[in-house]
Amino acid sequence: YFSCPGLLSESQRLKANGNDKITTMKKFNNLNEILAYQLEAMYVAEKKLQLNLTDCTRMITSEKLSREFKNYQESSGDKRLKLKRIFSYLLISPSDRKSKPVLKMLKEMESILLSSTSEELKNAQFLGALQAISHYKTAVYSTAKIYSEELELKTVSDLLTEIIAWETETYASLTRIAIDGVTRDAAMLDQEV
Repeated sequence: YFSCPGLLSESQRLKANGNDKITTMKKFNNLNEILAYQLEAMYVAEKKLQLNLTDCTRMITSEKLSREFKNYQESSGDKRLKLKRIFSYLLISPSDRKSKPVLKMLKEMESILLSSTSEELKNAQFLGALQAISHYKTAVYSTAKIYSEELELKTVSDLLTEIIAWETETYASLTRIAIDGVTRDAAMLDQEV
């Protein structure tokens, strides 16, 4: 039995040593399977984003930020199309594997919707939440691209390069929006107190 210190609780380690059933990750036989596994989670994440960003967009009062949210939501559909093409190159059909980090970040956005904070602070929170999602997804897609290059899957690598460019563009745009007003508007509230 192998353990990474701090990742499993003592009870989980005891269960693993005693062969009690604990949640384990799928066993992979090759890099192609790992690539597919990662992208399956992103496929479901893109669908969730496409569906769930609508409510957030309605609550945003910054015109630039609202437009960026809508663009991001629409691009999720385009990313899913590219991912479908990738799955066809990998000769698999996508599973319903969820991306727990993205789902957790979407839950955080949901809590922003329910908060009773000012419009300016909500805008700043939504901006940060979408930046976090984009940053995470960029990391996953970049890792998948490295795998595809190692596997010499040029078309897959090219499709992932396009997706990464969209994510990077969104992150840069959100940063500009933050600098150009959203965080400044939120900071003004501190000065009013």
